[in-house]
Amino acid sequence: MIRVAALLMYCLLSMMWAQGGANYSAFGLGQQRTTFGASYEALAGAAHAVPSDYVFGIANPALWVDVKTTRVQGGYRFNQQRIEQNGTSTAQNNGKLDGAALLFAIDTGRGIAASVGVFPSGSINYASQRRFQVTLPEIGVLDGSTTYRGGGGMVTAYAGGAVRLSQNVSVGAAFLYGFGLISDQIETDLLSESSQRAVSTSNDRLETVGFRAGFSAAIAEGWRGALAVTFFQPLQIERTLIYQSFPSGQATPSFDTSFARTMSSSMPMTIGGGLSYTLRRWLVTLDGEWSATHAMTYRYSPIGEAGDSYRASIAVHYRGSRSAGATFDDKLGVGGGVYAARLPVVISGRPLDEIGASVGLQIPFGGAAMIDAALTAGIRGRGLPVREEFFRLAVTISVGEVWFVPFRR
Repeated sequence: MIRVAALLMYCLLSMMWAQGGANYSAFGLGQQRTTFGASYEALAGAAHAVPSDYVFGIANPALWVDVKTTRVQGGYRFNQQRIEQNGTSTAQNNGKLDGAALLFAIDTGRGIAASVGVFPSGSINYASQRRFQVTLPEIGVLDGSTTYRGGGGMVTAYAGGAVRLSQNVSVGAAFLYGFGLISDQIETDLLSESSQRAVSTSNDRLETVGFRAGFSAAIAEGWRGALAVTFFQPLQIERTLIYQSFPSGQATPSFDTSFARTMSSSMPMTIGGGLSYTLRRWLVTLDGEWSATHAMTYRYSPIGEAGDSYRASIAVHYRGSRSAGATFDDKLGVGGGVYAARLPVVISGRPLDEIGASVGLQIPFGGAAMIDAALTAGIRGRGLPVREEFFRLAVTISVGEVWFVPFRR
């Protein structure tokens, strides 16, 4: 288990340069997430009031006390997109690691747990091109193009703990550290042997710290309510601007200069919560998040302004049997859900909305190991100049062992 954890953490060193995103990630921090794991992807993002004896995330740290073994988990996320604009369409696909984390079940009897991990909380990956014509004296009309590219994102590392205050109430908290690298590039090229190709690149290093607190309570027979609140300090940005000019057909710039500057942007407060009902092995949950992202200024413009964001989900889950004598089919778990979200971008005065549906499967293997797989399909940008249809596959592997013997009572 230690070797598996070390391998996952080593792989995550490349996470900042392996983000996946969409064309609308040209604004703000791109596609933002507050937790990770295919188990929650299968439930349309519902995570605040979904207790589990093996899976965990960071949406609500109070749920860590329900995990029965010390566990390590990591996963992968693949994105396939179809982008439509002005009657034309193109396909884009990308993939990335989807977080790695450890949970320590320190005392399952008293309900004491701790967890550390890292996951991609903001992802950026876009590319678009605009063609134009320019008239120059003594030369005439020239065709040209401007290409816009961007990539990178923000990664959030966390460390925290949780405790069960009573039989029905648990609380948890985590310290958050966000960091990352975002690169935006604009390249202008004229189709002429005498022209220069101009390239401007903005490389931003990001850093911020935050705090998340969660609460979970059994409020009636079979019913559970949960709430989580997240605060961040302002985002600190160290920007390097690079301006280059290349002669036609040359890879070495004839002009190359750079400037450095620092800036900051406010980070939003996020409130999330959920309500779930459990009957035997069935669980139904309502879940949602709201974030005051309208106050952000980083990577927004008059075309794409910042706006508040939210997500609302409804999902159902059937848990596989944990009995040692159960058949393999009976140990399988299934789930699914639908969601509606408003993303933190307003395009020319119109909000960016997204709807989607998901299904998932839990497959046990070995003694305390589990594979979660989830498929999500959806649409964003209906009624806007750019419409995106997306398909997402997420897989998470979770392995557990008993590291701690419960304290004597």
